[in-house]
Amino acid sequence: MSKRSVILGLSMAVVLCLCMGLSGCGDEKNPYDGINYDDYIKVGQYKGLPVETVKVKVTDEDVQAKIDEALEAAAKSEDLGKDDEIKDGDTVNIDYVGTIDGKEFEGGSAEGTDLEIGSDSFIEGFEDGLKGKHIGDSVTLDLTFPKDYQSEDVAGKDVTFKVKINSAKRTKTPKYTDAFIKKNTKYKTKEDYEKSLKKSIRKEKEDEAKEEQKNELWSKVMENTEMLKYPEDQLKAYKENFSAQVDSMAEQYGVDRSEVIAQYFGAEDEKAFDKMIEESAQTLIKQEMAIEYIADKEGLEYTDEEKEKKIEEITAQGYDEDSVKSYTGRTMDQYAHINLLYEKVMDFILDNAKVKK
Repeated sequence: MSKRSVILGLSMAVVLCLCMGLSGCGDEKNPYDGINYDDYIKVGQYKGLPVETVKVKVTDEDVQAKIDEALEAAAKSEDLGKDDEIKDGDTVNIDYVGTIDGKEFEGGSAEGTDLEIGSDSFIEGFEDGLKGKHIGDSVTLDLTFPKDYQSEDVAGKDVTFKVKINSAKRTKTPKYTDAFIKKNTKYKTKEDYEKSLKKSIRKEKEDEAKEEQKNELWSKVMENTEMLKYPEDQLKAYKENFSAQVDSMAEQYGVDRSEVIAQYFGAEDEKAFDKMIEESAQTLIKQEMAIEYIADKEGLEYTDEEKEKKIEEITAQGYDEDSVKSYTGRTMDQYAHINLLYEKVMDFILDNAKVKK
């Protein structure tokens, strides 16, 4: 694997680190505990903000897409028999030997390779040459590599492949019938099943629309909010934690720190990178302090049961105490705390918004 592909593979971890939150200080659930918010932040209007009304429509296409998903989920792969002809969509297991001018060439031969017919994984003519054949057949394919083929050694050259078909599978998707519905759902008829789909789709769309409303409102809150200054310990903690993560990823994937910084972040040097993460830290601090400020001002709290459920959700996503601490510098309690407060604050802001009819 090239270094470039390794760098691209880091993106999920890097984005997660940026999005999950700031490094915390101490073990208290609120890293800003003890700070006088009025010395640092001036939160503007957050009640009575205008927002567009939710408009939701469930179409026949939406329902059909859900039906197709259910059918695909119930599809099963079955082994083909020797009398079955291979066709598009089948997956064959093959051995093949490729020769140019009677000689094998590097990368031209393999055993036990799975190939989906119609996927265009091999050069033109290869997959078509296996259609209509059967398990156990040996096939000779006289083909030509494209002139712009990635390997210049074989580009534009005539090639012969001798292929042995070892086995084949075919995915069979069930038909959409009342029998399918009875077997795979709690409903008995298409009518009842589709009613339930419309209801669930509407709920999904309404939830998505509300999230869009909340995002729009939160952007306005941030526009109305001014930072007077930033708590230095939080800035320092964030930058140190994130810098350490970049070092760890560079070491893990065997690339230089400068390569991670340059290729993923587009920072030409450490100075530019330092400025980048400081700006990110300032944005996150501003948001978190605004959340804490509004929650305190409006008396917004969460229950122990809600906290336990939130931690279960985080854990279900594959993050334990150590990984949350590694990614964010926070304890699980701190991370659950700010997530729960954000949800409470956003619900409050939406409930108190002026919805445009």
